[in-house]
Amino acid sequence: MAQILMFADVPSAYEELACAARALGGEPVALYAGPRAGAEEITGYGAKVLYFGEIPAGAMAEDVVSAYETAIKREQPALVLSRAGKRDALVAGRLAVRLGVPVVNDVSGVTMAGDGAEVSHMVYGGAAIRTERVAAGAILLLAAGSFPAEEVTAVGDIVDEAIAIEPGAVKLVSTEERQEETVDLGAAKCVICVGRGIGSEENVQKALEIAHKLGGEVACTRPIAEGEGWLARSRYLGVSGATVKPQIYIGVGVSGQVQHTVGMNEAAYVVAINKDKNAPLMKHCDMGIVMDADTALDVLGRL
Repeated sequence: MAQILMFADVPSAYEELACAARALGGEPVALYAGPRAGAEEITGYGAKVLYFGEIPAGAMAEDVVSAYETAIKREQPALVLSRAGKRDALVAGRLAVRLGVPVVNDVSGVTMAGDGAEVSHMVYGGAAIRTERVAAGAILLLAAGSFPAEEVTAVGDIVDEAIAIEPGAVKLVSTEERQEETVDLGAAKCVICVGRGIGSEENVQKALEIAHKLGGEVACTRPIAEGEGWLARSRYLGVSGATVKPQIYIGVGVSGQVQHTVGMNEAAYVVAINKDKNAPLMKHCDMGIVMDADTALDVLGRL
């Protein structure tokens, strides 16, 4: 069984990466630097962990690149997997230059093919899906929800690496906790998305309450996050926002321009609720309901 290496900036992200490695017929092997408790968490996802110890004071998260490069050259993996996030993409780019391998971003589908893989990913701002063949060792940044979680029957082990993480030329001086709310939309099975047609911040709160009842999350279009400021930017779906792949997506007052739909076009079932029957999302949904947001939220709240 070929090894598929993985890296991410937080331990919880390795769960989906390990599922992806197994789905591709590979042995999941995690590259990890941080608290040892994090390495132990990753073994619970069924992955072997190559543990590089704590990231020293003054080092940036991307200072793991040199150590990871050495391990990748030694292990010669079939593929290297990570997430399509800002920090992981930064590490991936540096690794790609050092290793001389390609990086494919926003990957939604992977199939092993010969000594490489066939990879599907968004291009032209999400207007199209391109399928490409990449050689062994390529770095793939997976879109959230591309591989579903599965039950793990075997726990991995930890291998302590002798390679030290060394601070680079840029030193970390201090950190401050972000005051903005953060949310992992990629893990949500149900997403209620609100757009301009939601009408008021009061209706946004109603949507949050409904999503909580359904065990889901609320997302939004860009104007709601960056224009009105009614929701945190971490809840924004679209070209420069998050990408989700829930079992059900409910768009309330969402017009459905391509800049938004690239963030949700792989939802299993799409419900569009809009008072405008000609809204673009109405042409790309499984169920379209012509209704204003006030009435729709009242109906959903009674379910």
